[in-house]
Amino acid sequence: MTEITDQNDSKQSAAEMLPDEMKDQPVPLNFLITVADALESRIDYNFNSVIQISMLVEFIYNKLKEKGIDIPLDEEFEQFQKTRFEEIQSEFDKMKTEVDPEKAAQEFLKQNVNLKDN
Repeated sequence: MTEITDQNDSKQSAAEMLPDEMKDQPVPLNFLITVADALESRIDYNFNSVIQISMLVEFIYNKLKEKGIDIPLDEEFEQFQKTRFEEIQSEFDKMKTEVDPEKAAQEFLKQNVNLKDN
């Protein structure tokens, strides 16, 4: 289950952050299907983006090789990859700490999502 760190650095699951009056409410099946569809779309989009970027990198790599520019994927690449990953992870962690989960939950609840089966 997803855990969220609040200002006191205590970890809470998303379910624990729900207001008490909502914790025991049933979630309608059509709402869950809508959420699952949205997540499937995001996963498909991200997967397709990764495939396209991979093909572009491979194409550029091959074109450079054809022009006599051979780029070995050696220790230098491994170090570059490690450094970039750490930079990206640092930015991600910074973004996570700057988001107030309680405020985000309250904003979500203000959206008047229809949780009732029709």
